[in-house]
This record gives sequence, structure tokens and C-alpha cells, in this order.
Amino acid sequence: QNNEIGVFIGGSNYIGDVGPTTYIHPFSYNLPTNAVAGIIYRKNLNERIALRAKFNYAKIGSSDNWPKTAEYRKQRGKYFKNRIVEFGLGIDFNFVDFDIYSSSFQMSPYIGTGISFFEYDPLKYEIGNAEAIQYGDASDLSFPITIGYKIKPFNSFIIAFEINANYSNSDNLDGSFPGQKQMASSDYFGSTLSKDWYVFSGITLTYLFGNKKCYCPN
Repeated sequence: QNNEIGVFIGGSNYIGDVGPTTYIHPFSYNLPTNAVAGIIYRKNLNERIALRAKFNYAKIGSSDNWPKTAEYRKQRGKYFKNRIVEFGLGIDFNFVDFDIYSSSFQMSPYIGTGISFFEYDPLKYEIGNAEAIQYGDASDLSFPITIGYKIKPFNSFIIAFEINANYSNSDNLDGSFPGQKQMASSDYFGSTLSKDWYVFSGITLTYLFGNKKCYCPN
């Protein structure tokens, strides 16, 4: 029973060159635009360490007209929508022993990291237009930092609340820095000192399965 499989649902937000710069705001302003759902699998190696695989589909978006946006961005008035299709591998570390074989109530905070491959829509802004438009398909890598809290209230189920902050290797989730071929016709803007981030915040519900360890005398 050291295997888990289940679902992840929650909200998403992005951090970049369009809209507010709130780091964690999963249900920010427009939930249909910013939502995530996925599948998660864990292999528990012991009470402290677990390997994980995940698949997520998310919608992200932002607008310079949303609250808590810097005034110069409000004057600019850009907005965009995008998608994230993500597959990742990683490792989780529990701060206290989390015994999945025990019938008693278990709980622990945890952290995690790993690497993800994701697809998204490259965007650009035509001169004079406020809304970003898609001009192709793209993929890249991202590097997640996960913090969470898990509980096992029943023998076979684990519930966790977690935040995944993903540093992407792209600077064009928002259309601010399109490819070189698009530069001439695009209103390119923003800082190139940092790549874009996307953040998933939500709940996982996983089911434990597999053969329980048996310590049998020879």
C-alpha cells in the first residue's frame, strides 16, 4: 500500500509582465480563466520520502485592469489568456514521519521539487491591440517548488493542501517577449531579467493501493 493515485484541483495564477504581481492568488479575479485540474501518483519510499508523477491541465490569464495592478500597467491595458499542459516528475519530503501503514490519524507538512515539461501557446500583441493573440505552439521546462500539508484521516485515503510555484523557462506565457520572427510586428515590452512563473494552489485526494508489507518469519 505504498502507492497513491488521485486528483488535484484548484486555482492558478501567473507572475510576469501583465497584471498584478501577487505571488499566490489562486482564485484571482476570474476563476474560469485561472483554474487547474490534474492527476497525481506517488510512490512512498519510507515515512519521509515519496516520489511523484503528475499531469496537469491549467488555464492562466491576467489583465492590467485587474485590482492591485501597478498604475503604469493599468495605463497600458494589456490582457491575455493561455493554457498549461504539464507533465512532471519530482520528490516530496515529509517534515515528520508519515506512516501510511498505520490505522491511526497521520499528518505532516511537506516540501517538494522536481522538473516538469509543459506545453503552452506562444503569444504576441499586434501594435495597437490590447489582447494577446496566439501565433503557434510551444513547449519548455519548468522547475516546481512545492509546499503542502497532508493528512490521512482514513486507512486508504490521503488529503493534502499544497501550493506549487513553477519557475518556467519561458518569458512569453503572457505575450510580452515573443520569438524573434514575431518581434517586428509585436509591441514587445517588459523585463527580460526574469522568466515567467505559474502557480497552482489546491487540494489533492489520493487513494492508497498495493500490497502491504509483510514481515514473515522464515
